[in-house]
Amino acid sequence: MSSLTSRDITVIAACSTVLAGIMTLAVLLAWLRDGRPVERSWQFAPFGLAVPAGVLLTWPDLLGEQWGLRLGWFSLTLVYGAVWQAARVTAGLPASPWRMALPCLMVLLLSATLFADDGWPQWRMLPRVLLFAAFNALAAREFLRMRDPQVPSAATLAWVCAGFAAWELLRSPFALTMPAPLGPGEPQVWTIGLFNFAIVLEGLLLGVFLTAVAREQLAARHWRMALADPLTGIGNRRGLDERMAQIARSEASAGRYRAVAILDIDLFKAINDKFGHAFGDVVIAGTAELAGAVLGRGDVFRTGGEEFAALVEADTAEALVARVEALRRACATRIHVAGELSCSCTLSIGMAPLDGPAGRGRAFQAADAALYEAKRRGRNRTVLAQIDGSFVDITPGTVATMAGKSRHSVAA
Repeated sequence: MSSLTSRDITVIAACSTVLAGIMTLAVLLAWLRDGRPVERSWQFAPFGLAVPAGVLLTWPDLLGEQWGLRLGWFSLTLVYGAVWQAARVTAGLPASPWRMALPCLMVLLLSATLFADDGWPQWRMLPRVLLFAAFNALAAREFLRMRDPQVPSAATLAWVCAGFAAWELLRSPFALTMPAPLGPGEPQVWTIGLFNFAIVLEGLLLGVFLTAVAREQLAARHWRMALADPLTGIGNRRGLDERMAQIARSEASAGRYRAVAILDIDLFKAINDKFGHAFGDVVIAGTAELAGAVLGRGDVFRTGGEEFAALVEADTAEALVARVEALRRACATRIHVAGELSCSCTLSIGMAPLDGPAGRGRAFQAADAALYEAKRRGRNRTVLAQIDGSFVDITPGTVATMAGKSRHSVAA
């Protein structure tokens, strides 16, 4: 050990332990400040477990030197396991403590038996290093699954965990010969410094970005709530604007037929007057559920009262019209029930071609005009607005064709 004294080892390890305690306190305070959300309770577990690990590795004589070191290393493997569990919980998956603890217990058993000091001590470190790598890789996988433009810190955490998994794998062949704590040899200043630096760096990055992920998830949840209608759970007018902007940015629907449909529940005021507003809400929610099931929940929006807008897309004009007609027919046969009250209702639908961002306003105006035409013609029907300003009923015998053969326009 030459110039390195036991006091030097203690000071270096103690500094890392104190820093782990500070990180535990910081993450815990952030958790308390955010209202103690249950889904984030695992996020300070890695830092909390790092404190007893640091204490036992710094002062192993507290439990007898051999068992103090063994339990210190066991606690450290649990730290990396807790990182994996924190990643699972952050990604919305249930924690799996036993899947974390069992491999750690197996490594502890190996270190106390087969790889004990009177066995093959040079193999003692390798299982730990491989376990560190495995837990980091599993955490990277969970964070990678969270890829979301609204939660960019998850991608950063995936790279952080993947990088440290690679570091553990790269150093694993040397775990048989290197000085402690990287291997079984006599400790050196540089190995103790490097080992503690790697742990502290990963801990700092995890602490910063786990907190950032939690804040980003909360902001994304609030944003989604702002885009949703509270009664039906489908999108509202703001959600419609966001979906239109998303379509404008995407090229995935190139070559497909698109239209906007305005849907209105027929004689809804009479339903409210006869059954009451509470039952009227049941009818609105049921119609929204049906429209989402037929046309796609992410493409149906409540724009006010009993009126909805839908963005419809299909490979052919006929298929596009058929989707809207399927909704109208399904609505006419659905019975809305609340307690002893029940009734059915119909939809009037106005449709217009959706040519892209430039024609978006005109398309909605045309679809709205087609809706009023459907009401004027007797309700419970779909009316298509044509490019020349005329209207046509969509009946079973109607065949939709593309005006000017445009891949994004519908006319009959």
